[in-house]
Amino acid sequence: MRKRKGKKIGLWILIFILVSMVVIAYKRPDTRFIIKNICAQKGKGVSLAEVKIDEKQLNFVSVKSIKEKNTDMVYNYTLALINKKYTANEGMASNIVNYKNDDDVKMDKSIINDFNNLKDAVKSEIGDNLYIMDSYRTLEEQKKVYAKDKQIAAAPGSSEHEAGLALDVYVASYAGRSFLKSEAGQFVNKDSWKYGFIIRYPLFKKNITGIEFEPWHIRYVGKPHSEIIYKNKLCLEEYIESLKIDTFYKYGDYIISRQSGDKLLIPNNLTEIVVSPDNMANYIITGKKQ
Repeated sequence: MRKRKGKKIGLWILIFILVSMVVIAYKRPDTRFIIKNICAQKGKGVSLAEVKIDEKQLNFVSVKSIKEKNTDMVYNYTLALINKKYTANEGMASNIVNYKNDDDVKMDKSIINDFNNLKDAVKSEIGDNLYIMDSYRTLEEQKKVYAKDKQIAAAPGSSEHEAGLALDVYVASYAGRSFLKSEAGQFVNKDSWKYGFIIRYPLFKKNITGIEFEPWHIRYVGKPHSEIIYKNKLCLEEYIESLKIDTFYKYGDYIISRQSGDKLLIPNNLTEIVVSPDNMANYIITGKKQ
């Protein structure tokens, strides 16, 4: 009898400890946000519809002509996958500019307008100023960062900062892992997709990205890709792999296609066409239907 009582008491103590740990964890604003966000997204998602486009509506356009700006299409690297396997190259830094004439903050010019919109939204909705801790880095700069902290920093060549497409952001008193404790950090994690950004290294995706959850590291991919990635709880690797080669998809007003080869099939009824290499020997075409 005494042994049974002892086991029951031990079990109740264990339950009490576990409940206490959950309560304490839930009091943390970042933990509470993560739990609420997971519950809010549960079961929700969006789908891309595969569509067939009449051959008469398709034109062959060479990648070279798009790169050389002989068309009205935009060529950038917003959907280039950069990680240990698919590394950054020098060409990805061809559109780097100073942000607001600040020599210390540089980024791909493709992302400036949408970052300003995100920054304005944080100020309007939360009342905080969103700052940039880290942006574009040269390969040499990445080597120095990696040498200082090999556990956190990406190896040279595998950092998105080398393409100027990623930003490490913060607000006063909340930077790095504490960023999610702030209202601004939670806003960025929940709403940055509306401005073309994703949390590049999301929760529960380390087995795919190789990187722990980084709520401060945002990556520009543009719309509608940011919306699809966020609403389907994907990381960039998963999203790109989900797009079949030489297939057209419809999502809202957008047509998306991932194609191989040096000549791309472009529907002639599209506007605002953006072509980006996926850094896996293919190209992703995004355009709006007229």
